[in-house]
Amino acid sequence: MINLNDAMFTDRSIRILKYAEQEAKKTTKLVYPIHLLLGALQERTGVCAELFITYPKLIDILFDRVYKIQSASEEQNIHCPPFSMPVSLSVKNVLADAILLRERYKQNFINEGHLIKAIFAQKDPLTTLHVKGLDHSLIIKIMSATRDMIVSLANYSYPRISETTVKYRKAEKDDAISLKSFVEKEFGSGWIESIENGLQAENIPIYVATENEKLIGFACYDVYQRKKGLFGPMGVAMSNRIRGVGYTLLHCCLKEMQEKNYAYAIISEAGPIEFYEKACGAIVIPNSELGEERG
Repeated sequence: MINLNDAMFTDRSIRILKYAEQEAKKTTKLVYPIHLLLGALQERTGVCAELFITYPKLIDILFDRVYKIQSASEEQNIHCPPFSMPVSLSVKNVLADAILLRERYKQNFINEGHLIKAIFAQKDPLTTLHVKGLDHSLIIKIMSATRDMIVSLANYSYPRISETTVKYRKAEKDDAISLKSFVEKEFGSGWIESIENGLQAENIPIYVATENEKLIGFACYDVYQRKKGLFGPMGVAMSNRIRGVGYTLLHCCLKEMQEKNYAYAIISEAGPIEFYEKACGAIVIPNSELGEERG
């Protein structure tokens, strides 16, 4: 059984839920999935801002439907975290589906992409009526696709990193077997070619994180198709996330890229967009090609 009490949300997702509650208080006194869509449009940061700009009529369409399409009389009032007011059963189902999406993509936090995909997956009559005729594919792509991001290194400074039991170092050729085994076990075979490209370089552009001599994470740059200036891939074992390991690995790479006089770092097909926004001030490249779904 899915336990909503244990669900963790990104800061942006929390704000979306709060905006949804504010709109529900003005209208139905009960939170419905359409209020979550309105909350996303009122967020105005990151991909939420892009959705607002790309689909400018959407917010007016949703406001109109909130007032014209009334709630079903048999709808249940449910108390569901992290909301402070009652929600509909359909909203509870959205959160449950978002948790499943987060798990499917092996992520720790529910993000805006998970929420939006879960909304459009709902089959209840009221949600179906609310989203009828909307450009589902456009909304889902903008909100849940991986995106290219950019970091300026002109004035970059390496942050203060707290000391822990985790050790960080450059990868060596002797790490090849253990590193590739770790990557394939934790993330599949999709990154193996990039890892091999990095290991073939004279100055290997890969950093690894170890604890008690056990590999728990890695980060690379200049390895994907050997393209200069591209950061990634990066990965941390699921059991060691939310400890700052990925943050430190990211900055190890950015520091070295700056030392090589790179003006910018491009984070290709970033999944955890909000992580990179906070960790290094990365921004989504406008009109960048939408990648695979990130959840």
